[in-house]
Amino acid sequence: MSQPAQPSKDLIVRGGHVVDGTGAPGFRSDVRVRGGRIAEVGPDLAPDGETEIDAGGAVVAPGFIDTHAHTDPQVFWDPGLDPDPLHGVTTMLVGNCSLSLYPVTDASRAGIADLFSYIEDVPRHLFDDNVPWTWHDFAGYRDTVNAVGTGINLAALVGHSPLRLTVMGDDAWTRAATADENARMAALLDEAMRAGAWGLSSSFLDVDQHGRPVPSRAADNDEFDALFDVLARSGRGVVELVPELLGANPAERLEDLARRCGARGIPLTWTGFLYSDTNPASTQRWIDLARELRAEGIGFYPQLSPRTVDFRINWDSSMMFMSMPQGWHKVIAASGEAKAGLLRDPAWRAAAREEWDRTEKAMFPHRRLETVRFVEVVGKENEPWLGRTLAELVAERGGHPSDVFADFVAANDCRPGVVAVGVSNADVDGVARTLADPAVLVSSSDAGAHMQMLCASGDTTLLLTRHVRDRGDMTLEHAVHELTGRQAEVFGFADRGVVAPGAIADLAVFALDELHYDKDEFVHDLPAGGARLRRPEGGYRATVVDGVCVQTGGTPTGRLPGRVLDGSGPAGTRRG
Repeated sequence: MSQPAQPSKDLIVRGGHVVDGTGAPGFRSDVRVRGGRIAEVGPDLAPDGETEIDAGGAVVAPGFIDTHAHTDPQVFWDPGLDPDPLHGVTTMLVGNCSLSLYPVTDASRAGIADLFSYIEDVPRHLFDDNVPWTWHDFAGYRDTVNAVGTGINLAALVGHSPLRLTVMGDDAWTRAATADENARMAALLDEAMRAGAWGLSSSFLDVDQHGRPVPSRAADNDEFDALFDVLARSGRGVVELVPELLGANPAERLEDLARRCGARGIPLTWTGFLYSDTNPASTQRWIDLARELRAEGIGFYPQLSPRTVDFRINWDSSMMFMSMPQGWHKVIAASGEAKAGLLRDPAWRAAAREEWDRTEKAMFPHRRLETVRFVEVVGKENEPWLGRTLAELVAERGGHPSDVFADFVAANDCRPGVVAVGVSNADVDGVARTLADPAVLVSSSDAGAHMQMLCASGDTTLLLTRHVRDRGDMTLEHAVHELTGRQAEVFGFADRGVVAPGAIADLAVFALDELHYDKDEFVHDLPAGGARLRRPEGGYRATVVDGVCVQTGGTPTGRLPGRVLDGSGPAGTRRG
């Protein structure tokens, strides 16, 4: 597939209120773009034959930077990366959570696809039918994407789990690496960094479809030191981690790794940070740790999304029950007929009840059944339960919650629509306070992942509508800075995140009163007619990537000026 002829990268944005991404007060100005970079910022600029964008009554801001996304495979079946450009996003950091599509060997390809598909809830066939797999390393992935282009710039981390699988094979799942294996992984990471990768991602939380901890969880400190040394020698890069949040003391390992990164001048960011509606003190402890480490000069950045944590269970591939491997997780992993058999099996029921009772922390809110809502059923006899909760079902029918739930799932052909609503981040006041805390990054959208459970795109619009326009929790200048200039500073996006002469022309044009954050909805636009949850466009007048409009008025232009950025050049610098 070839890209259309390159459009002009000259344009002028006229009559707007520039909020420049630095946090400074906005000002009335035009913005002229030449060759994909901002040439002038000033009032009443004379048109010079460029494409014009009317920003009258609107804000002109830097394009938004989303630093936690999983759109790295999506680019092969949807290079426009819908719907994120429709919400002002112009740059994404991918390769998160120990998962990337490189390095890869012929032997590890299927396993990496299985792992990515399961953890991020992306239909498995898309990896076979649409991802070309013509590469073995980061440079090959970069060049394959760039041959077509994208609607959004991508900066790419190297996943720790593929590194281990490439070097250690099946042993990657079960043991620490030897000194020789550490050296080989470090060499692969060094090669990727030289080719422009943005850093390293790892995970202490995730499991595969069989309940096995992902390979990165078997790494010891010698391995992390070897990989961190690569980033230190490169003089740039970032580490992203998913802590063992369901463990007894997730902060201990995370703090240790933060100090190891800090000793090398490497910023560390982590995802899975939430505002706990039931235990706000736990949220505060994470903030206190971030402040303590930052006071020591250690870059430690918890990421918080403004969105409530809502999950729809995907009965074919879901991590909701990964803390219950002997019970409900087996139902997810089983085939259609085997699911029904398990749900009726007395031995499975006994094991599931016991595990349900002793499991303290889980993604599925088994201790808060009032948050589990039924949104789709099979048969008229089950229709009275639409919109009602698992708590109500247990109260009416009696018995152990696991047994009651098993009966309901079986009665709905093992595929009821079940959504856990407001598991965390439901206290908007608490979320607002936490988002405004200087220790916290506004990030962790997870865009591109869990497409049959939720649409994770649109956090930018939620922040601007709810927390700026409607509630006044933060100023427009503060919010734009959090989504642009601050992200660029922390993650090393040189010449991005600001509206200033010389900067790359990534821009978002919007009027606050025109923005709207709408509920996601199922659409059938995946290859072979597959369904995903998609959030409608957000009301932005225009989104500009590298001087090219990728959407105007909520309609994609079809242009693909985005690229996998080369972090080894001017695009990526170490945070100061």
